[in-house]
Amino acid sequence: MSTIEQLWRYPVKSLQGEQITSTEVEDVVLGDRAWGILDSETGKLLSAKRIPKLLEGSAKLVDDGCVLTFDDKEVHNNDPNINGDLSSWLNREVRLASPKLGEQATIEIEWDEGLDEVPDDPEIFEFSTSPGWFFDSSSSLHLIGSGTLSMLDARIGDGAGDVRRFRPNIVVATPEAFVEDDWVGKELLLGSVRAAVKKRTDRCIVITRAFGEYEASRKTLKYLSKNHQREAGLSLEPTQSGHMTVGDSVEISSD
Repeated sequence: MSTIEQLWRYPVKSLQGEQITSTEVEDVVLGDRAWGILDSETGKLLSAKRIPKLLEGSAKLVDDGCVLTFDDKEVHNNDPNINGDLSSWLNREVRLASPKLGEQATIEIEWDEGLDEVPDDPEIFEFSTSPGWFFDSSSSLHLIGSGTLSMLDARIGDGAGDVRRFRPNIVVATPEAFVEDDWVGKELLLGSVRAAVKKRTDRCIVITRAFGEYEASRKTLKYLSKNHQREAGLSLEPTQSGHMTVGDSVEISSD
């Protein structure tokens, strides 16, 4: 049996999130990706997959909404100047928005397979979010094992295993790297939350971006591409609402 070691949520898509001690979970972690930044001209949802500067900002929930921190200022989501401030920071006309029921958003991704050669002119792809969500896929929870993060940090260095690089919702205590791979196709009980493990998580260019004290680096993506099918962590889908707290047990269904 494992335990929950860390919990995270990311109130604004692609901004840094906040570490929390407990959370309610319905179809998502309460408040996770509840807002996103849309390009006013194209209507596309901005993501660190294309706009790495987003990772320089952060967001946290407050009782009456969300506070964004960027460009050395804190701005509430209901502040009348929020769109202008974000536009100045990102040097483009943008607006902060919440996903609307049934609507899909388009995201651009700069493709990097983690090969040795850095692409001179990387391909840009577009994909759509699930209706009513600002998530990248149909999976709304992301989990990774502490053993995986520790191994990457020890083997690669330079913050390769820093939790902020992988942006999970849940870090589970594991004794070795990639122990969680064996949970694909099973159901997890995390506190009182049940979740189906859909697949191993395919990593993208986001884990190469600069964040915090670390400069941009492709080392982690290259290592995973060569040694682990460019995957780390798990994509989960909640099947039963409930509550999770750091220290809660993680029970794994039998086959």
